[in-house]
Amino acid sequence: MLGFLQRADHARSIVVQSNIARAYVSAKRGALRPLNDPADSASSARSDRRIAIVRPALVADEKINHAMQLFDSILWAFKGTTRSTWTTVAPDAAEVIVVHQDDVDERIAWKVGAKRVVEIATREPSDPDLAPDLVYPFRAAQVLALLERLEVELDSANDEVRKKPADSDGSVDRNAHMGQEVADPWRFVEVLRTLGEVQNSEGWLLGRDGRLPCLWLRADGAKYFAEPSIVQAIRRGTVNLAGLNLLRGTPPPNHPVTRSGTELSWFAGYHASGHLAPWLNPAARYRVTRWPNFGLIRPLPSNLRIAAALASAPMRLDEIASRAHVSIEEGTRVLNALAVAQIVEVADADTRPAVTPRSSAPRPRGGFAAFLSNVRKHLGLGT
Repeated sequence: MLGFLQRADHARSIVVQSNIARAYVSAKRGALRPLNDPADSASSARSDRRIAIVRPALVADEKINHAMQLFDSILWAFKGTTRSTWTTVAPDAAEVIVVHQDDVDERIAWKVGAKRVVEIATREPSDPDLAPDLVYPFRAAQVLALLERLEVELDSANDEVRKKPADSDGSVDRNAHMGQEVADPWRFVEVLRTLGEVQNSEGWLLGRDGRLPCLWLRADGAKYFAEPSIVQAIRRGTVNLAGLNLLRGTPPPNHPVTRSGTELSWFAGYHASGHLAPWLNPAARYRVTRWPNFGLIRPLPSNLRIAAALASAPMRLDEIASRAHVSIEEGTRVLNALAVAQIVEVADADTRPAVTPRSSAPRPRGGFAAFLSNVRKHLGLGT
């Protein structure tokens, strides 16, 4: 009974919030007309927008379900009040994907694609630069403001796509849709590799997108700074790093907290191209030199499987894809990311350990091996 009352109260809250939001929309339109007034529909034609709400497969906190349901309910309540008509569709057909921020399910691989991802969280993030779009509980007016921002972003992205020349078959390249140059996608990555060799921790480079400064990069590549929205775009692969104009600059203003260059290197390498980096060889076997800082990167499970495979034995690209159960493109992108972050190296041609003949003479032991032998002997476990 208590659960029923809580759900009913939750529903009433959504209705109240949607009514407030509808009044807010009417006020913005400049007249207190009925929401279904024909003058509204005649004054502006609504465009159609496709959105998908992906609920986590495994839910550890009931708040997550409540948050996703609240967004779905508010979206439904806004029908007929927003500039665009938002229709819920399957993820593959969506322009916008709504996910829970901590969902690591492989179904949300759209984070690395051209789709706009809306992240909902049930608690405030510890890292302010990784702030989600919405934090539950959120109000209807917040969802409305978010939808309006999404409309502006999608309109801008569509304008950019229309300006891009089509390929000979009439299609537009995926990276072009993301605003990335396809002529030299490794331009920014090559800068990072050069900075890693120079090791100049005193200087700074300023990356400009047109006239707007958007990224500060220390001259050794170990630290960088960007606004939270740019950090999110770097992680999603929706910022044109290869198109930035890098100039000699000064440290970021107001001495903000900088971020690790490993994070920047990883996502720059991952999103640069679906083809293998120019300095990598598909016929060579690679191995990881150390375990990546996945606490910083927050990878998909497929990334973890690839790193684990390379930690177990040196492998070629095709062997990586087979062992980790991923596509060749996914294996390529992760191998690129590992290479740019300087976490992989080429293994020797023959990586099998040499077989030494057994000898009846006991081998001398020392250090930790001798200590373990003494412990086993003391416990009666033999040597």
